[in-house]
Amino acid sequence: CQSSILPPEVAGTWKTEGRMPWTIVLAPNGTVSSAITHMGQVHIRPNQTTKTEMIDGQISTISAGECPVSYDPEKRELSVTIFIEHLDVKIGNDGFEGYSEDVFLGPVSKDGKIWQTTWISIMDYGPRFPQKEEDIVPVPLTFKKVEETKATE
Repeated sequence: CQSSILPPEVAGTWKTEGRMPWTIVLAPNGTVSSAITHMGQVHIRPNQTTKTEMIDGQISTISAGECPVSYDPEKRELSVTIFIEHLDVKIGNDGFEGYSEDVFLGPVSKDGKIWQTTWISIMDYGPRFPQKEEDIVPVPLTFKKVEETKATE
């Protein structure tokens, strides 16, 4: 029993801290409004391409795809997928291209302040940065609610 409408305690801005910082903004209609990825802290929006200036002035691009959200109110279980269809990172005379899919799944606390997730990251950044199947391991990641989203957003 999954709902496309998110209750007020689930909609809003969720943020992690530490060495893998993520921010995910969930709209009340059950969609991802935007996200800030752990890699480079780039602000993305579903189905849009974002250009970001690198430290050396070069421009890298991130094309986000669909970012599905599901919520089971009985279990209070929230699932969010951030899909990067194409990533093109420029670094000096080098760089890499690829895609990534980050899935966050877990319960939201009754007070709507903590989302305790299991994070699975699947990526392919080309031959220089391959991901082996054994490297795909669930990682516990705690999100904290940092602000409420207004019903009009």
